[in-house]
Amino acid sequence: MNCGEIHELLPLWTTGELEASRRLAVGAHLHDCPDCAAELRQREAEDALLREAMAVESARDLMTARDLERRVMRRIADERSRRWLWPSVAAAAATLAAVLLLTQHHPVQANPAVFSDAARDHTVEIVQKAARHWRTAPAELAALEDSQGISDADVKAVEATGYRLERAKICRLAGLPYMHLVYAKDGREFSVYMRATGGKPVPEADSTSGNLQLASFARGRVQAVIVTDAPRGDCLQFTRDAEAAL
Repeated sequence: MNCGEIHELLPLWTTGELEASRRLAVGAHLHDCPDCAAELRQREAEDALLREAMAVESARDLMTARDLERRVMRRIADERSRRWLWPSVAAAAATLAAVLLLTQHHPVQANPAVFSDAARDHTVEIVQKAARHWRTAPAELAALEDSQGISDADVKAVEATGYRLERAKICRLAGLPYMHLVYAKDGREFSVYMRATGGKPVPEADSTSGNLQLASFARGRVQAVIVTDAPRGDCLQFTRDAEAAL
């Protein structure tokens, strides 16, 4: 393999998508070519910085919500220790209502690692249009679905949102493989990261990362994480429609 071929394959190397024979060939080239090895280190460093930035933002949102919850619980405990019970209950209820109102605007993420990885992946592959081996042919899509235990009916059901499936590949969120499905309409794209339900499911949640909107749900045979640069209302509507269709 020459350096030009390695340059095209490095994104697939870093995401673990290369088949064994090509992975061995790329590894051998990287061992012997300091320039390509340096390019790989630079790609990995940039990827790590992006992941870290998104993880920090996710953790900040989560900690804010947890801090509010702790304050409410302390207020309730303090009020319960007072002599006048009913005024205390009313005060605690009012405080809790205020916190619930705040968390509606700052929702807790279902899993910061999953959300930050999804935001990073969408940024690199959709926004920045990094070179990836996308699958578009029906036979290729069927092979991906079979490998992940996802039914073709579930993949097609998401098109009830009005968006059409354009391409797909496998990626990893929080270390687990997901099908990365890209649905598009009128120049707008939604990334849907779909995985067969198993282990700890992804609960319903929504969040914001920079200019990206994220949402997640688990329904029936699948769990999904959705990422888009569309407005939050559009993201929530897409998520509701997709969940209802599955």
